[in-house]
Amino acid sequence: MDRVKSREFKEVFSLGNLLKNQNQNQNQKLADVTSLLQLDLSTEYNDYDKLFYRDETQELVKNVPWLVLKSNQYFLPYLFLLPCFRTELDQLFPDKEIVFHHLARYLFNPSNQAWGRITRFYDAYLARAEQRIGLQIRVLDPENYPPSFILPHILRCIQDESRILPRLQRNEATTSRIGTSKAVFIASLFTEFYSELKDMYWTRPIADVYRASHERNQESYSNSHNMNALVDIYLLSMCDFLVTTQVSTFGYVAFGLAGVSPWFLKDPRDYERNPSEPACHRAVSPEPCFQFHPTDYDPIAALHRGAAGPAPVIMYCEDAIWGFKLANMMSF
Repeated sequence: MDRVKSREFKEVFSLGNLLKNQNQNQNQKLADVTSLLQLDLSTEYNDYDKLFYRDETQELVKNVPWLVLKSNQYFLPYLFLLPCFRTELDQLFPDKEIVFHHLARYLFNPSNQAWGRITRFYDAYLARAEQRIGLQIRVLDPENYPPSFILPHILRCIQDESRILPRLQRNEATTSRIGTSKAVFIASLFTEFYSELKDMYWTRPIADVYRASHERNQESYSNSHNMNALVDIYLLSMCDFLVTTQVSTFGYVAFGLAGVSPWFLKDPRDYERNPSEPACHRAVSPEPCFQFHPTDYDPIAALHRGAAGPAPVIMYCEDAIWGFKLANMMSF
């Protein structure tokens, strides 16, 4: 569906527009008005679309036979706040910190072509390593914070904070590379990270450095580009340790699929403001963050105020303090 048709479809069938344009009372069923609804839960949704996250709206929606869901974000954490979903979700997912992992493993099905590329690359370059380390690096502002600015902080993260790789000595003697036990897989639109790290470790028997794609620009509407991205995500998910860019949904899917708590690289502006602070920090779980949630209700703040109801099984996100993520224990 192209963008024009998508807009026309939303005008006619979206839940938000129906709630906005029709003067419905709470006892009227949407099934009496339409047999098809679009639920727009994308990052671009409006306040009327967000009414989906209310119990009273669910009463209107539940009898509509056809629902078309549009979303580019992980909104499930908010459904745990709705009484109409909570009991069943608790039964389905007793461990709240691996919900995305189970859903992604069940629902994601790469094409044969994509899976063939994934398995061939893994078997050829990653399978024999004793430890696989994945680096997902997103550069949002290359003019002000180019790869040359970010790379030293990545090295601080993997060598000092996480200690995934040992610190290299400047005059370290070169020895045979036979039997290197670590493989570093890099996913980034910027090839500088791969080139620098490969050159750095080429003469040391510590790690081999690999990449599967090398595209400079993101092309979201290109199928070939999206397949390259999917291959990178799955290869990252096969790593034992992950270092990802904070607030990156690309990284969210990778560590969620892996079921591995990642190390988050900080915003480059933080490095500039506080150069002596740690370069990265560890997430408490592999659950992704729901960043663009309805802002009219903060369940954690409500709990502080002593609001009644079941305790929300969410916490503020480590990498995006305005967002929520699922958690087994409340964390403030």
